[in-house]
Amino acid sequence: MALQDCDWNEAFDHCTVDQPNLNENVMAQGEYFVPVEIASEVNQLIRDGGCVEGFARHFPMRRLSLMLRKFATGVDGYWVGGQCVKEKDAPTFEAITLTAEKMAVIVPFEDQLLEDADVALAQLVQTDVTGAFIEAIDRTFMGYEATSPFGQSLSGSTPAAHTIPSGTEVDLAGDMSAAISEVEKDGFEVTGMIANPAIKHILRNLRDLQNRPIYTENLGDCTPRQRYCVWGIPICFTRQAAAQSSPAGYEILMAYFPYVFVGDRSGLTIAVSNQATLTSGSLDNINLFEQDMTAYRFVVRKAFAIKDVNALAKVTGVA
Repeated sequence: MALQDCDWNEAFDHCTVDQPNLNENVMAQGEYFVPVEIASEVNQLIRDGGCVEGFARHFPMRRLSLMLRKFATGVDGYWVGGQCVKEKDAPTFEAITLTAEKMAVIVPFEDQLLEDADVALAQLVQTDVTGAFIEAIDRTFMGYEATSPFGQSLSGSTPAAHTIPSGTEVDLAGDMSAAISEVEKDGFEVTGMIANPAIKHILRNLRDLQNRPIYTENLGDCTPRQRYCVWGIPICFTRQAAAQSSPAGYEILMAYFPYVFVGDRSGLTIAVSNQATLTSGSLDNINLFEQDMTAYRFVVRKAFAIKDVNALAKVTGVA
C-alpha cells in the first residue's frame, strides 16, 4: 500500500504493511522516502542487531497471541518381545503463551526536509529507527527496562541459586564457571552470554590453569555474537546491559537460549500525521501543523517468554 493512498482524515492515519507483500512505500514528494528494501526488512534488522534476539528461539506470530505446547511427562521407551503387549503412554503437556506487545518509534521531520528526501535520508531512518528498536528490545528482554510489559526477563527471572555475586570465587573466571555449573546441574548447557562492553578488559586478563586465555576475539567475517567467546561460548556485548546496585556493577547474563522464546508478529505498521501534537518529557508541546512538520510512527510487535528459568544464570556486581 502506498502512503499517499491512505485515509488522511484522522490525526494519525494507519498504513499497515504486511510482510512480505510490501510493494512500495513512496512519498508524493521527494521520491522514495523509505525504500521497499528497508521497510520490509525492519524486523530482520532488529533481530540481527540485538543480543537477546540473536541468541533466542524465534516463533512467527500471525495473531497477537500464540500458545505453545510444552511436553511435561508421560512418554517412555520400552523393550518388548515379539509376543509382548506394548505399553501405552499418556503424555501430559503444559502451555506457554506468547503475547505480542507493541513498541513504537515516532520520528518528526520538517516538511522542507521531506521535499528533498532521497536514499540518504532513508538510510538515516533505517539506522536511527532500527537502532532505537534494538536498544529498547534488548534492554527489555534483559530486564533493565522499568516499563517492560513482560513478566519475565533474563536478569529478573534468574533463580537465586543461579546468581553468583562477583568475588565468590578466586576470580571472575571462577565466578562465571560457578554460574555455568548451576545451569548444568539442571540439565542444560549455556549457549550464550551477554554483558556490557565495559568488562572486556577484565575478560582479556583471565587465564586457565595452563595460562591460556579463556576469552577470545575472532576478527574475521562473522557476526558480533560469533566474534567473542568465553570457553568457546559466544558472548555478545551491549551498552544496554546496565550497571546494577550500589556500588554499581555489571551483570553477565547467560542462558540455554533455545529455552528463551521471542515471538515475531509479522508486518511493520507506519502511521503518518502532520496534525498531531507531540510531547517530549518536560519540553513544550510540538504542534506538527504549526511547525510545518510531519511525524512518522513505526510500530513493531514482539512477544517474550522463558520456558524454564533454571536455564538461566548470572554473575552480578562485576566492576
